[in-house]
Amino acid sequence: MSLSGLKTHGITRETVKNFIIDAGAVYYFSDEDYNSPENWKIMGATRGGNSFTIEQEIRAMEVDGAMGKVKGMDRITNVIPTIVANFIEMSPDQFLRALPGASAVDFPNEDSTHRKITRALEIALSDYIDNIALVGRVNGTTQPFVGIIKNGLAEGNMEITTTHKDESVLAITFQGRFDPDTLEEEPWEILYPKQGIDY
Repeated sequence: MSLSGLKTHGITRETVKNFIIDAGAVYYFSDEDYNSPENWKIMGATRGGNSFTIEQEIRAMEVDGAMGKVKGMDRITNVIPTIVANFIEMSPDQFLRALPGASAVDFPNEDSTHRKITRALEIALSDYIDNIALVGRVNGTTQPFVGIIKNGLAEGNMEITTTHKDESVLAITFQGRFDPDTLEEEPWEILYPKQGIDY
């Protein structure tokens, strides 16, 4: 056996067609609109990029007699899918997404110019967003990369910082939640273009 013919890099003619490029857009949509992307709604303009992460914990079960980890003795013990979106576009709806359980009313009445946002320390099922998707451009094709988290809810602090000669950015970390009716299904999906489609 000779190893001399092996390449020392991974570049092929298809490589450039498989770069995910640019910032992408963050969408939200109901389960009923899953198969109707024309009904998906953009959450708002972003700046500084966005991210899609599947945090996972895999436990290697220990057994007497094994000096290390053993093939076939691993199990998934925790999965947290996350989309972090950096919104430069603000709105009352954006604040309501960042603060689960919050509500908004006209202030001081329906003829006013403001919405008053408050919260009563309770998260309702209606506060979960059925699907949140980060849609990114795949170089060389019009078909996008789509990373979806299910039953999304904002985690962490809501913070807006104002800076001289700059614009505020609201970073929201959305995390997916398991559906109690389908606990065996992880709350995320990745849609990636087939090779050779629409290139």
